Amino acid sequence: MPNPLTDETVNTLKGYVLDLKLRNLSSQTVDAYEYANRKFLGWAQKEPKFVRTSDIKAYINCLIDKSRKPRTINLTIAALCSFYDGYLGRRLFTRIRRLKLPKAIPVVLSKQEINSLIHACENPMHKLMIRFLYSTGVRSGELVKVRSEHIDFDNMQLRVQEGKGKKDRLTIISEQLCNELTDKDGYLFMSNRGKHITRETAENIVRGAARKAGIRRRVFPHAIRASFASHLYDAGVPIQKIQALLGHSSARTTSIYIRSSVIHTKGIGNPLDAL
Repeated sequence: MPNPLTDETVNTLKGYVLDLKLRNLSSQTVDAYEYANRKFLGWAQKEPKFVRTSDIKAYINCLIDKSRKPRTINLTIAALCSFYDGYLGRRLFTRIRRLKLPKAIPVVLSKQEINSLIHACENPMHKLMIRFLYSTGVRSGELVKVRSEHIDFDNMQLRVQEGKGKKDRLTIISEQLCNELTDKDGYLFMSNRGKHITRETAENIVRGAARKAGIRRRVFPHAIRASFASHLYDAGVPIQKIQALLGHSSARTTSIYIRSSVIHTKGIGNPLDAL
């Protein structure tokens, strides 16, 4: 068993966490960075001031040998770099590079599969969630925080509050949903404890619906987001508009979601209304 961290190390990490919060990083990023640094220091059995580049390289190789996912390793590298170079000014990362990630194409469901997902849900909230994901293209972490006051019912728009990168944006929402949600108040997707559901809960709901619908591929909320983008593109919506709806900083990222030819139409019709 590794020895517990020294008081000096614990205090240094507390200062680091405070610095991350002052930089207005998301709570998920702060927690992930702190956890990654604690794990490394527990493995290295050294105080931060004695850590060397060779220690970090050895730890990364250890993670690779344990078949950790490249994204997990890159998160660890980012966290350690943030701590040692960014916070402590150690400059240990001049010769450490992130792993190259595989370029996986997102799962895109057909309209028939989206329909099957929706009708496989017996729970009304589960059904609403899948329809909402397909209607707006939001991420699961954005979905769970949506409140009724974020919806502009007159213009059929949803304001995504503090999406990825803490950026607000506007996306479309179905006329069907606007008509159904006018009497809603507070969070749209509540847990039994009176708070919004977690991202993990949303992902489990989608996976469960996919199993019931007989869809054999791995289906997560992100697949519904990719389907939203792909179906809009099929309907003739320009990629720049889809990019804005998804909140991508680059059209190159959006293009990964697109898989079909263009059918030219006027304006942006919501995919849920076309089912």
